[in-house]
Amino acid sequence: MRVRPELPLPAQAFTATVEAFNASIDRSMPLDPTVRDGRRAEVQPPKSNWASPLEKPPFYAYPVTCGITFTFGGLRGDIDGRVLRADGSPIPGLFACGEMFGGLFSGNYPGGSGLAAGAVFGRRAGRAA
Repeated sequence: MRVRPELPLPAQAFTATVEAFNASIDRSMPLDPTVRDGRRAEVQPPKSNWASPLEKPPFYAYPVTCGITFTFGGLRGDIDGRVLRADGSPIPGLFACGEMFGGLFSGNYPGGSGLAAGAVFGRRAGRAA
């Protein structure tokens, strides 16, 4: 594998990472992008579906950053946004709303609902505070 000099990564480490990824793919499982196909790559963290080797150039690298869109959980609270202890009693002066407020979503996330949850529970928490 040839790494272009302008790629801001150590070429040897990058090449070793790609080669290790490619070697770890379970190629006995056919790739099926229409379902969770179980085609794994035994790397850390593991890739459990749709693992495809990086073998055919050209390759491109893009800088990325991570962000948490939603948590499917958060702090336990009441309808006024007061954060609750394990015994169910409110913690004085501690409020939560929006994505920090637990129990709103568990198995799926209706698109665009985070702002509504923040507005509704933010207003309730503000009034209670």
